Amino acid sequence: MTAGKVPGCKLTLLLRQKRRSGCEHSPSLPATTILCNSTTIQTLALECTVRPKLSLLTEHLLRPTLRTLLGGLTFSAFAITAQADTFNIAWDNDLFTGTDRGYTNGLKLSYLTASADDQQKKSASLARGAKDAVGFLPGLNSQTQEHALAFSLRQLMVTPADITASEPQLDDLPYAGFLFASTTLWSWDANSITGYGVHLGVVGPESGAEESQKWAHELTGNETPNGWDHQLGTDVLGGVQAAHARKIMHSGSPDDLEQEVSLLGSAMLSSFKTNGRIGLVWRIGQYLPINFVPDYAGTASTIGMPGALNANGRGWSVFLGMGLEYVPYSYLDENSDPFRFDESLVQGQVGIGGTWQWNQLQLAMILRATTGEEETNKDNFSFGTLSLTWAL
Repeated sequence: MTAGKVPGCKLTLLLRQKRRSGCEHSPSLPATTILCNSTTIQTLALECTVRPKLSLLTEHLLRPTLRTLLGGLTFSAFAITAQADTFNIAWDNDLFTGTDRGYTNGLKLSYLTASADDQQKKSASLARGAKDAVGFLPGLNSQTQEHALAFSLRQLMVTPADITASEPQLDDLPYAGFLFASTTLWSWDANSITGYGVHLGVVGPESGAEESQKWAHELTGNETPNGWDHQLGTDVLGGVQAAHARKIMHSGSPDDLEQEVSLLGSAMLSSFKTNGRIGLVWRIGQYLPINFVPDYAGTASTIGMPGALNANGRGWSVFLGMGLEYVPYSYLDENSDPFRFDESLVQGQVGIGGTWQWNQLQLAMILRATTGEEETNKDNFSFGTLSLTWAL
């Protein structure tokens, strides 16, 4: 092994020199390629076996040092080659936008397995099993992309504008609570992401929405909601969903300032809601992760989790998203009688947000609004999302 420096880099790099000083490199393992000031460098993969012909004492001292140096090299290159086990908690609330009506509160807990190619993590076997089962679907059979399986549990609630009234407000929205579990297989790289999933849930008192809202309002000192006795009754809901997004523009450098533009589309066929969406996302910041659709809302899919923590070192981003949604069917619209709620067939959406990240931790804040979601009310729905993502 020899040491060398690359102009413009602050790192001292260990360069592989095949069969020198008694060292051997396993040819079956790939080398890691990094880019440093437009200079491409080949380094040993972390799993490579290095066997110098040294004394036993020196060998035991040198091996940990080499592992540390190689691990530090990959870390300092601002890229993790494998997806780790990732967790996310997202809280939606309309108090972030100064309102308390319509979609008023949501909580989503999500988990993303390690990459299917990771032979060390036990959770990767779940992703491999899902990939083998549905890998025939378009966008999932690429051998160059990572694959991981996401699980989420979400609770959503809808209320009328006046939550102090105990009598039914037939000229407004009904009280409604939803509780869903979903799973999605994601396939992605730095330029595209595709996912297919299923979901199953319940609407009604079994969702626990009444207890959650009363607890949250007591905790924050807000008015007690008094109309949950008139919430929508029990029903079981479920369906399938799919999404695809692609980065169409990227400029700048991670250590200075970079920006990107992405297009996305999704569809859901469900007894909860059947819809189709298209959207555009612009993002700017430093050390941007590869999750170019940073949507963490409780109402959203888990599309923001794959690659969310692939940028090592401190980083930040600001993003703006715009989209259109076509909604031919909505459970709330179809089952709100005798309450007054007519959901618009076409709805506009806009959101603005930002993220701050440090190593394997990311904090995000997003504000969003919809136009024309409810034809019979003058005010559009709006809410904010506070999200925390971390990896093991």
